[in-house]
Amino acid sequence: MKKLLSVVTVVAIVFIGGAVYANGIAQSSHFTAKHIAGMNDNTGDETAMYDPASTVWLKDGIYVNVSSFMAIDDIEAKASGEKYDGETNAWTVPALSAVYKQGQFAGFVYANVLDGAPFATLKWDDGTPAVLYELSTAIPVGTTTIDKVEADSVTWGINLGGAYKINDMFSVSVGGRYVYTRTTSTIEATNTIIGKVKEETDESGDGFGGVIGLNVVPAHGYLIGLTYATKVSRELEDDKAVTDKKSNYDLPAMLTLTAAGMPAMGTVIALQINYMFNKQADWEDAEDEYDNTIVYMLSVTQFINQQLRFSLGVMYADKGIKDSGNESFSPVSYDINPVLDELGIGLGAAYSINENINIGITYSYTWFMEGEDPMTGDEKLNKSRHIIGIQVGYKM
Repeated sequence: MKKLLSVVTVVAIVFIGGAVYANGIAQSSHFTAKHIAGMNDNTGDETAMYDPASTVWLKDGIYVNVSSFMAIDDIEAKASGEKYDGETNAWTVPALSAVYKQGQFAGFVYANVLDGAPFATLKWDDGTPAVLYELSTAIPVGTTTIDKVEADSVTWGINLGGAYKINDMFSVSVGGRYVYTRTTSTIEATNTIIGKVKEETDESGDGFGGVIGLNVVPAHGYLIGLTYATKVSRELEDDKAVTDKKSNYDLPAMLTLTAAGMPAMGTVIALQINYMFNKQADWEDAEDEYDNTIVYMLSVTQFINQQLRFSLGVMYADKGIKDSGNESFSPVSYDINPVLDELGIGLGAAYSINENINIGITYSYTWFMEGEDPMTGDEKLNKSRHIIGIQVGYKM
């Protein structure tokens, strides 16, 4: 049975995280290029990433999928009556998965970006909204102007596990995962008394967790999957700090429900819900400013024939942002790429060249909730995001 998973974002999501560059609490729902527009097959070559217990429904063989998507963020900040335009362009966000299926067993391994993006940097086109940044460096009385802000962050995840088919209705999976995060930032400023000031951070940390899953096929053409990923404890250490500086920035536990059905021949309707347990994570008490995150993704895939299909997906992400406090900004710092609720729409097309090779292209657009600066209460920030992806799947 074919399944389409939907569109863009979250959780924590989401897109460039950590320090001055966080845009998600801790994890993104952009699993892969296909996932942003619902082009995943429930029993396809990427299923281990969001419903690993369903890998046993594949035909026997080896499945490999390689994908990447490009994300372009447009940022508009209003501070002290001035408007600033910025951008965060991630030119490649790669993912790789492999599944070996034989009989009642399946083994899988996959690697993808959970948060942030490699080779991406926050930039401003016409100045820097200084009011949105803080320097921890001790500066004497005087006027301080922020001259330059650059920041980048990426969190990688590697999962390894297996699945077992109990009977024609039930299957289970278990696996482990390793998570590695690195964030860097540079803030350059000019003070009227001491002159040039420069502050740099270079934080990194890692951790381990587990993943368990259950898959149910209640009737022919229908499937339900439930996957739970445990919390990953992470302690980030700043190599640039003069003194030993460490901070906790856990990856919250996540429960994922996937359901797909084919009500009419050639049409697949799919639902995914991600629930992030933010309140259980340790973010140096910043978790107190959040409720748990929930992301809804609904999509429809239409098969034109056995080779060609198109999809349409919609997504809404409630990041757990409260009405006051610094919750509209990163748990780690006041930043210009904050955690914001999201509404997205995705489009995709996939083509099977033959029984062994398939390719897909996807596009999505995301609208972000307008955010407030917690230091002033009235500064506004608008964001939007374009994502373009491509993937290639191969069966041996």
